[in-house]
Amino acid sequence: GDAGDDDGGAPAEEAYPPPLFNSDGYDDDCKYHVTFTSTPIRRNDDVTFTVTIVGLAPAEPATGAQPYAEVTLGDTHVSPSNNTTAVETPAGSGVYKIGPIKFDRAGQWVVRFHMFGDCSDTPADSPHAHIAFRIDVP
Repeated sequence: GDAGDDDGGAPAEEAYPPPLFNSDGYDDDCKYHVTFTSTPIRRNDDVTFTVTIVGLAPAEPATGAQPYAEVTLGDTHVSPSNNTTAVETPAGSGVYKIGPIKFDRAGQWVVRFHMFGDCSDTPADSPHAHIAFRIDVP
């Protein structure tokens, strides 16, 4: 490692771009355009996200993306959600229902959607990608 490293020369962990403040955007590798809507967001209620993922090259629905959500408040508090699923509906549409997700505290949460999470993120042509959105919970 470089002089001054205290990690034993291990490669630095991947840094994500900052979360977005709206409900649509491009993933961190510009492979997909992602939009979402949700059921009402309230503390301690189950929330379902409807996430639409469209590939950019070629411009078509991202079918079989098997997305999942990583949901955090700050650096240490993780959503207590259990049994969260993602179902493409209708099949082949690139539209996924992801939930239930529970926000158990008020604050500004980050919901990071991962697409094709079972693929390595290393090769440039990998379909693996992620995008994060800020979610305000009253």
